[in-house]
Amino acid sequence: MATPLLLLDLSRVLLAGVMLLYASFMDLRIREVPNWVWAVFAPLGLLLSLLEWLHFRAVDPVWGLALPVLLSTALSFLFFYLGLYGGADAKAFITLSLLTPHPPRTVKPLLGVMSPIYPLTIFTDSTLIAVLFALALLTRNLLWRLRTHRPLFEGLEDEAPWRKGLALLGCMKVEARSIRGPPYQYPAEIVAGGRRRLRLLPDIHDDEAAEETFRVLVEDLGLREVWVSYTLPFLLFISLGFLCSLLLGDLALWILETIF
Repeated sequence: MATPLLLLDLSRVLLAGVMLLYASFMDLRIREVPNWVWAVFAPLGLLLSLLEWLHFRAVDPVWGLALPVLLSTALSFLFFYLGLYGGADAKAFITLSLLTPHPPRTVKPLLGVMSPIYPLTIFTDSTLIAVLFALALLTRNLLWRLRTHRPLFEGLEDEAPWRKGLALLGCMKVEARSIRGPPYQYPAEIVAGGRRRLRLLPDIHDDEAAEETFRVLVEDLGLREVWVSYTLPFLLFISLGFLCSLLLGDLALWILETIF
C-alpha cells in the first residue's frame, strides 16, 4: 500500500514530467515557453516542499530543500548571463529544483548512483546528453566536407585551430537559401574590420542584429554557405536528463566511480 510520502514523491515526478513535456514541445515549436508554466508549477513545487517539511518532517529544510533550490538558482543565473542558457532554460531548472529538490524515494535507478542534491544529477545528465548533439553536429559538418569537397573554413583560414574545432562541435555550415534565422539560427560568423571572423557565442538576445549580420554575409558578401549557431532546444535535453536520472541515475558520478 502506498504511503503518503510515496504519493508525494509520485506527485512531484508527475508534475515535473508534465511541465517538462509541455515546455519541451513549445521550445521545439517556437523556441518560447509561456511564463504561466513557471508561475503554475513553481508554487506547486514550493507547496509540496512545505507539506513534506511541516507535516511529515521527512526532509532536512536546509540540506534537502533550501540548498538544492539556492544552488540551482545560482547556476541558472550564472549560465544565463554567460549566454549558455536561455531564459526559459533557467526558469525551468529553478522550477524543477522546487518540484524535485531531492531524489524520489520511489525510484531505484539502474546504475544505483544519485547525487543527494538531485537537481545536480538532472543537470549533469542533461549536459552529457547535449554532448551527443555536439557529436551529431561534428558528423554533419564532416559529411558536408566529404559531399561538397569544399573547404569548411574558406575565408576563415586565419582563425585559430581551437576555434575551428569548437565551430565543428557547436555550429554548422548551411546554404544561404536554407538559413532560418532567429530564433532558430544565429550567425556564427561576423564581419569585423573588413574581415570575416567566427563568433562562437552569438548574441541570442538581439534578433535584429542577427538578421543584419545574415544580410551582410549573404547579400553584401555573396556567400553561398554561412556558419550558423543552431539554438539548442535545451529544454528537451533537460527533459531527457530528468528521464535519464529516473531510469539510470547520475551518469557523471557513475563514470567517476567507474574510473576511480
